[in-house]
Amino acid sequence: MMAEDEDGTLSALRAHINVLEPVVLNGGGRVVKTTGDGMLMEFPSAVAALNAAVEIQSLMRVRNVEIPESRRMQFRLGHNLGDIVVDNSGDVFGDGANIAARVESVADPGGVSVTDAVYQAVTGKVAVAFVDDGDHELKNIEKPVRIWKVGSTSPSPQLLVAPGIRTLAIVAVLPFDNLSGGADQEYFADGITEDLLTALSHNRDLAVVARNSTFAYKGKAVDIRIIARALDATHVVEGSVRRSGNRVRVTAQLIDAESGHHIWAERYDRDLADIFELQDELVEAIAARLSPTFWEMAGRSRSEKDGRSFDAWDLTVQGQALVHGFDVESLVKAIDLFDRARRLEPGFVAPVARSAGAWFMLAILGWRSVDVNPWKRAERDAAAAFRLDKDDYWTLFALAVLKSVSGDPAGGVRHAQRMIQINPYAMFGFHMLGNNLDKAGEHTEGIKALTQAWRLGRHEPLRFDVANDLAHCHFMIGDYEPATAWGQQSLHVVDYLQTHIVMAAAYSQMNRADDAQIHVDAVHEARPQFSCEGHRSRLSYVRDEDRDLLIDGLLKAGLPE
Repeated sequence: MMAEDEDGTLSALRAHINVLEPVVLNGGGRVVKTTGDGMLMEFPSAVAALNAAVEIQSLMRVRNVEIPESRRMQFRLGHNLGDIVVDNSGDVFGDGANIAARVESVADPGGVSVTDAVYQAVTGKVAVAFVDDGDHELKNIEKPVRIWKVGSTSPSPQLLVAPGIRTLAIVAVLPFDNLSGGADQEYFADGITEDLLTALSHNRDLAVVARNSTFAYKGKAVDIRIIARALDATHVVEGSVRRSGNRVRVTAQLIDAESGHHIWAERYDRDLADIFELQDELVEAIAARLSPTFWEMAGRSRSEKDGRSFDAWDLTVQGQALVHGFDVESLVKAIDLFDRARRLEPGFVAPVARSAGAWFMLAILGWRSVDVNPWKRAERDAAAAFRLDKDDYWTLFALAVLKSVSGDPAGGVRHAQRMIQINPYAMFGFHMLGNNLDKAGEHTEGIKALTQAWRLGRHEPLRFDVANDLAHCHFMIGDYEPATAWGQQSLHVVDYLQTHIVMAAAYSQMNRADDAQIHVDAVHEARPQFSCEGHRSRLSYVRDEDRDLLIDGLLKAGLPE
């Protein structure tokens, strides 16, 4: 595959690894290192490693069904139980690792082979069958090694939840090129792109790749087919925007991701006052070629835009561009732009919903003011946006967050489920579903939803919060190794107080006092007045036993009562 298409093969491999990575973390494991198209993984137990291996191969069977035969990848997995040496960098050495690598070399493509040490350790503890593969002479291993093959397994139902959604056309809308001659017009091209992405996502026959996943390619000259493989997309939309005075020219193309052939292309020249009509025509042209129900979406799109002013839209897309900066100064400026848009066009839902989201992000970042409570402002704007449009994606997101915080996770689940119906290929619906399920005490179901959020949120700034929620879910069911594995993922991105809290509790429950102390110190530094009782009062878990479990871990870690 590399010989035929090096870049495309690497892109597809990274997409597979993105889907498989949370399987490792959910088992409490870690990827020690990658070597070409291979990787070495370490797990806390033979059972956890074997369950992960079986799930990885089950997922790959599902993903390969969706891929042309010439591009299907099959992995071999070798599994050994033995002593290793871990150096300061986290790399591992020793016969335990060497034998695992040699066992992989004799495993079947798409299969799992284990040593006799693994077989003896897991027999009766896992629901898989084994086939005796006899003794093998392995390279650089002194004695023959007894190997067992894991029998074929069927994917469990939860694995079929959107590792790819090939029953739908999966559309990646790349950021339109700004040809207006100035960086100050980038927001305008981005705004047209985001509006197109949002409008397409309301069609039930289409899955639309999330904004931050496609915007990761902004300004990069990358082959369309490589991008599509990285994003699991079946179709790609690309285009350009040129604004001059009161005129705008938009070009757009719809491309089949597998062949690279253009399905449709068009150029639009309009007055700025006709920008919404132009967007409607774009959406209808694309959807008509991919979706049998595009007229119902077109009707929704047109009814939403009746009477909207260009100036209100322009202020809103300027604000959206600032929100994606994800820092306090940018968010405060964005809220001001949204407020100005709302005054110009009170019935326009986008600035209201985006304002709610911006206030929520300020709260997450820890912004506080004597006169303004960001949570209250987010709640106010989310309620106002919901009155304007009960199916606006970002309104539902803000409401799902607020339901979680306020102790009404059942309401949050309903909003999150509607988000997933609107766009099953965006992270935020699955994130909010998992978060609210966790708060409701449905931790195992929460893990499933949050795992999918992690897979879909490869380029999302809030992905660290997904990892934090996964740490909480695993902690609540007593899976402390996975809890710390996900906690480390979160802290790799942001020094997040909530993650330090759950890490302190998890390590204390594992009787790893030194590790727990590192996170206790981080909690003290971030919040010197922290107390367990005060934290209990802020927890929005429905079940008392969930609050008790976390507080027990914190007290055991040494945080003040």
